[in-house]
Amino acid sequence: MRLVLPSTLGAMTHVASYPARLLQHLLNKATGKGGIGGSNSVAHPPMAATAAEKRCLYEVLGLSLDCSQDEIRSAYKKLALQRHPDKLVQSGVSHAEATAQFQELVHAYEVLSDPKERSWYDSHRFQILFADRNAASNSPVPDLFSFFSNTVYSDYSDKGRGFYKVYSDLFSKIYGNEINFARKSGLGLDIVKEAPLMGNLESPYAQVTAFYNYWLGFSTVTDFACVDKHDAMAEPNRKSRRVMEEENKKLRKKARREYNETVRRLAEFVKKRDKRVIDMGVKRKEEMERKKEEERERKKKLEEERQARLKAYKEPEWTKIEDEEADLWNETEEKGGEKEELYCVACGKKFKSEKQWKNHEQSKRHKEKVAELREWFMEEENQNREEGEAATP
Repeated sequence: MRLVLPSTLGAMTHVASYPARLLQHLLNKATGKGGIGGSNSVAHPPMAATAAEKRCLYEVLGLSLDCSQDEIRSAYKKLALQRHPDKLVQSGVSHAEATAQFQELVHAYEVLSDPKERSWYDSHRFQILFADRNAASNSPVPDLFSFFSNTVYSDYSDKGRGFYKVYSDLFSKIYGNEINFARKSGLGLDIVKEAPLMGNLESPYAQVTAFYNYWLGFSTVTDFACVDKHDAMAEPNRKSRRVMEEENKKLRKKARREYNETVRRLAEFVKKRDKRVIDMGVKRKEEMERKKEEERERKKKLEEERQARLKAYKEPEWTKIEDEEADLWNETEEKGGEKEELYCVACGKKFKSEKQWKNHEQSKRHKEKVAELREWFMEEENQNREEGEAATP
């Protein structure tokens, strides 16, 4: 039994506005799993069911539609142990079926653990579940929802059911539709920008970048006249014809927006799973870590050199407080006479009491200024020494 949803673009109708219980009822009815009075939780089928059957991702993880991210992670960890290919093979399941079941589980987790992909999946769950890429359609655009799954490819080759063969053919078909529409409508082929080839594992990364940049910014030239609700030209009344044309215009605009969004989302979906992109991400991360480590080593070396200079520096005599001046200060303080203001040469500040001065001496800013002053004197002494040596015959 196949559930057919009302649609103006094949399987592209949004169902987010449908009541959740009605959506669940339709899914259960289509798969023979009970009626509308059931729970919001998606029933988990027997393990003997083939992984090739298109199942709801929540169903794969055995979770409800409103589950949390923690529940998704917990369910995946538990099922990953149970459905590991080695364990399934030992239980009598064929190697191909065991691998397919595990890939299905991984795919469910990848989509639902990503908030952005999960939101997209929730909004288009029925289109994805019931899309049939082999079914005939009157729509001028291909049904893309069936390709939002890792079950459509078997490996990363560019032959047969390989990743680069399946998606290269799909994007070529989308591009071909744009060319055909531009030619038939008289818009001219120049209106459609040439699409870069997807390539394969051997393609240079510049080609990979160009390919995804093109499709992530895709904008169709198709006018979607096929979604018109009214035959405005057959209406003799001008006012009624104008109303019909406006309604048709809104439907076309909505269909065009949905199609653009679907193509771009498909490009995001494919890019996230492209081995070339994954490998480049790992390579860039390793390069970034290497540069961070080099920067840490450079700063550490500079700090060690700075500390060595400070340690070797000898404070000039004029910066030290003579004992006589200290005794004079103490004597003045005991007599209650007028106290001289203290002045910090390094910071350029005055202090009226010894307590203020001592507090200032312990401050971080004062110590930094003194260190800077010491470095400056060191540079001056080195420069004077070099000038003296140069002047000596």
